[in-house]
Amino acid sequence: MMRGSYVGVIVILFLLSFFLSAGSVVADWHGGKALVMYKKGSDGWVQHNYNDSSAWGKFRNEFAEQGWNVAFAKHVNAAKLSEYDALFVLTPTKNIPDDEAEAIINWVKGGGQLVIGQSDGRIEPYANEITETFGIKFEKSAKMEMKNFTVHALTTTPNYLKEVEGARKARSMNISGSSIPLGFNAKGRCLLAINESAGDGVVVAIGDEWLRSNSKFEKADYSLNKYI
Repeated sequence: MMRGSYVGVIVILFLLSFFLSAGSVVADWHGGKALVMYKKGSDGWVQHNYNDSSAWGKFRNEFAEQGWNVAFAKHVNAAKLSEYDALFVLTPTKNIPDDEAEAIINWVKGGGQLVIGQSDGRIEPYANEITETFGIKFEKSAKMEMKNFTVHALTTTPNYLKEVEGARKARSMNISGSSIPLGFNAKGRCLLAINESAGDGVVVAIGDEWLRSNSKFEKADYSLNKYI
């Protein structure tokens, strides 16, 4: 039996619930320590000061309930990343320093779990400096509305992802290599993707970091969910 529910929270609160609850069904996604990139003033290369955001306070609480610890950083290197299991890079707004991009790529290949987004706007898709290595390239502006999904642990566990609408336009993605497109808008443009073969790590890419309002899910029918 299916039942509908409506969630009006940012993408990190609802999408990460799949990762956290699904556990081993999504590659080797596991709990532990998560690091969120942020900026303060001109220091940092992502869009917002997530460290001081009230929404991210909710995120931190959500993670705590799942046994995670959350920290924030404006910059990273190999030593810093080695302390964490998951990293969130949300809409880079300037060139990512080469040493930081290389450190993130190598950290993923070594088993790190990366969630990376690139919202639409008058911003170059700087996230590509990381994601193209893993077969994910952010491209054109697209309507942030996903109604078609690939059957995958990420879209069916623990809830069946049926419809997601964002607060703004997104960036569609060109998917190649071992990456898998997961969510599409009505025009067939990919807005959600995963690479579970990123070396020993996992990359989840999102075309809009803020999937607010009217995010509709239906409880998974076990007969449709091969991962349960």
